[in-house]
Amino acid sequence: MFSLDEKRRRFGAADEMMKREDLRALLIVGNGAVGVRAYGCYRYFVDNRVYYHMQAMIALPGQEPTVCCSTQTHLKALNSRNYTDVRVLGDDILSGVISVLKEKGVTEGRLGVSFEMLPAGWYQMIKRELPNLEMVDVTERIFEIRATRSAEEVELYRRCAEIADAGYSAVCKAAKPGVYEHELGAILDYEMKRNGAEETFTLLSSGRFSLENNGLDCLHFSAAPSRKIQEGDSIAFEITPRYQGYWTQMVRTISIGEPSEDFVTFHKLARDTIEETRRLLKPNVLLRDVIKFMMDYISAAGYVPTLPCGHICAVDLNEGRVDPESDVVLKNGMAVILHPTIVTPEISTSIFWGETYLVTPDGGECLMKSSKDLLVL
Repeated sequence: MFSLDEKRRRFGAADEMMKREDLRALLIVGNGAVGVRAYGCYRYFVDNRVYYHMQAMIALPGQEPTVCCSTQTHLKALNSRNYTDVRVLGDDILSGVISVLKEKGVTEGRLGVSFEMLPAGWYQMIKRELPNLEMVDVTERIFEIRATRSAEEVELYRRCAEIADAGYSAVCKAAKPGVYEHELGAILDYEMKRNGAEETFTLLSSGRFSLENNGLDCLHFSAAPSRKIQEGDSIAFEITPRYQGYWTQMVRTISIGEPSEDFVTFHKLARDTIEETRRLLKPNVLLRDVIKFMMDYISAAGYVPTLPCGHICAVDLNEGRVDPESDVVLKNGMAVILHPTIVTPEISTSIFWGETYLVTPDGGECLMKSSKDLLVL
């Protein structure tokens, strides 16, 4: 739960944006999905996790926002977050939103929305009920606000990284021949939630890594039925907890028994690539320049770089892909997940390795404390 000062900071920035864009109001819709980009806009402002139906927020410059929810359970949560104008509307959220807009005199002019999140049915109904109101997309303007991280957000990143470390430690202790992939997935999720994660996104795979006869599959969900771990396997994990709305991710591959020579080579290259690339994670650097450096480094080593290579994380797990086309300008306090994908013309999958880095004036600060050495069990 963010502080009252943090709430004022975020809504103050929204007020300034509304004035610049000549908006009468801002309408942000939230639902229970976990996805990319605009899914986190509602959580960013309202600080309430949507786990049932839909919710919406209406903000006018200089006024207390109105939050529209469906049940009394939401009301209790929202009141605890310092919101004084909360409307419980049952399942018909949209009719209530239109009523609030009319009540507040927002019947003409410009209404800021995110077309990435606004349901088509909502758009049509608002146009029909309020024909003089022009809906304009302000998704990018909201992302400009979200891109400025506060000290409070950075502390949430740090705590979330500690949870990822705890999960990794637990699966390292449990991994051995005879254990099933889904058992390791359950141990990983349990340990992270035991340490405070509100939710997790866990992927894993197993098999012996080799450039000639590769048996390590692409990462997948750890649901049963799953593969039994064998001596000589590599086990890859994507360890991704969320803490008070904020995500971090650590990617690791461990060896059960003696690793193959190819595994050792790829591990060293992945580590070296990340170590050199993270030095570029400074404010005002273009993200596409970071990925170009990473890909050039891998190519110079005689291997083939490919995507994915990572992403920016915060209230959304993927707030922007690390890719050659990105026009994102890094800002102090952003968190960037680096996990290069290194392949050859013969194989299309790599070992999995990486972690989350905080953008600082001195380069990327690794948020995880787990060892970067190749772990052999």
